[in-house]
Amino acid sequence: MDMATTDLEALAELCLQSAKTIKGFRATNGPSKLGFDTQALPSFPKGDEMTQRARNDLRNAAKTLYDLITGPQECLMESSLTSLQFIGSMRYICHFKVPDFVPEAGVIDYLSLAQHCGVDPGQLKQNLRFAMSNRVFYEPTPKTVAHTAGSILLMEGKPMRPFVQWLTEDCAPMIAHQIDAIEKWGHGSQEPNQTAVNYAYGVKGPFYDFIRSDPVRERRFGTTIQQVSEQPSSSVTHIQNGFDWASLGNGTVIDVGGHIGYCAVAIAQAAPKLHVIVQDRSEVVQMARESTIVPKDMQGRVTFEVHDFYQPQKTCADAYFYRKTLLNHTDKNAAAIIGALSPALKPGNRLLIMDFVQADKPVETTATERYYRAVDLQMLLYYNCRYRTLDEWKELVKAGDSRFEFERECSPPGSAMPILSFIVR
Repeated sequence: MDMATTDLEALAELCLQSAKTIKGFRATNGPSKLGFDTQALPSFPKGDEMTQRARNDLRNAAKTLYDLITGPQECLMESSLTSLQFIGSMRYICHFKVPDFVPEAGVIDYLSLAQHCGVDPGQLKQNLRFAMSNRVFYEPTPKTVAHTAGSILLMEGKPMRPFVQWLTEDCAPMIAHQIDAIEKWGHGSQEPNQTAVNYAYGVKGPFYDFIRSDPVRERRFGTTIQQVSEQPSSSVTHIQNGFDWASLGNGTVIDVGGHIGYCAVAIAQAAPKLHVIVQDRSEVVQMARESTIVPKDMQGRVTFEVHDFYQPQKTCADAYFYRKTLLNHTDKNAAAIIGALSPALKPGNRLLIMDFVQADKPVETTATERYYRAVDLQMLLYYNCRYRTLDEWKELVKAGDSRFEFERECSPPGSAMPILSFIVR
């Protein structure tokens, strides 16, 4: 069905049929519980393709129904106000460690909770009651508080605490000062030190200098990135199916900005004759050499090398691989990174980019689209960057070295990112 439809009965029917599909799958795949209490699943269970399609259809149709019966004016008012206060209440709740003082099983009264947190009981109640309207905590009685499936994920040591705190504690000031940054440094700045981060926090360097300046913030950001990278769609195993690595024979691949070797190991596993060199900063290479990421039987084929990817490439290879490396750089700087390969290139060499490719089509009003558009705006906050379409990737690579010609785009099943292959002619 066309999700642009405004027919209430058609949307309701899609919701019903999708719900039946999901219910049928769950009935034959274990007693997992969907709900909002502390015994409910923290995330929707992985299902087959039909179930995932039904889940997406249900989410999108239900949202369309809600928006239709709410109306455009009320939607704008409601979204603007509640989005703002959701950030505020989540920041308050995490900052004062409220989830840690609510019993995992049982209840606590507002006054006792306020004393444990060292906060004003009235303000605590205001923030919690707004959160409760979003099913984060609930009131068994008007004077007591208890956990829900959502709030328990915000306890210290749970996966969502640093994620939510990074966005509400660290990123909220960036949002508040983004327009100030644009007005100060101009529209469309290509400089990594002219971002909302620089204006909000008064720092001079690029984003990662800002991150490394505060160990607490660095841990929060690192945990957030880890949370995202552990999603199945971000698995490094997708690298193996995105390119015919064995076609390179006993050649050499350089994983530029490859950190401590996760991707290199995946490549080496896919092509037993291949030699993979990981290039990164000196401190990262030192950490990699001390780690156990590379199995002993691969240590002769997966090696590490210190290299600044802005400097001319001195090591010759058959292919140069960039996974989520160029995403964090503006077009000007990403083209310079690619251009730095030029001294080492010869005909037949390949540039392999595994990164997000934004669909070049009208925006859809789906849950998936909203999420990726939100991440796109995060790139703007951090780096003055954006997600690129396939044509924009082609233009970027050509700007780096005009000898590169686009070969193909390969999207491994289940991967959020394709591999784009370019060859030197």
